[in-house]
Amino acid sequence: MLVRGRAQGMLDGGARRRLRARVRGALRALGRGRSSACLVLTDDEEIRTLNRTYRKHDRATDVLSFHLQELAGEDDPAGDGVALGDIVISLETARRRAPGKRLLTEAERLAIHGLCHLFGHDHKRPAEAKVMFALERRLRRLQLRSLAPRSGERVRVRGPR
Repeated sequence: MLVRGRAQGMLDGGARRRLRARVRGALRALGRGRSSACLVLTDDEEIRTLNRTYRKHDRATDVLSFHLQELAGEDDPAGDGVALGDIVISLETARRRAPGKRLLTEAERLAIHGLCHLFGHDHKRPAEAKVMFALERRLRRLQLRSLAPRSGERVRVRGPR
């Protein structure tokens, strides 16, 4: 995890540990506990630059994912035991988009959303969105104390692939 710019100090050490645990637990639940992802917590200025450079959108956004592997879902064997890529979260945008919610809760949601993108999921078309958001909901419902799956247990999403 990297914390840069004005994001420094927005989440304390305990919140950052919980965010890392959420991502690690999601990876384990998907049977990808040997894989990793880099979380980058940043501010609107940096994420706007990234969004402009890589997506041609000149505005801040809440989360961007940069995959190192082109995967066809969480079951793709190429996603086992590898660095999956980077999940970049603007804590400033996250705070604005989560009024009444805790910033940590929104950061966890965005981290899981970004992780789904690293596995090749997208939400541009309705059928793709249905699969991605179902997986995202399942991963977000995992309780922190039970993030380590029982032997052989994996999160499954029913629906079209």
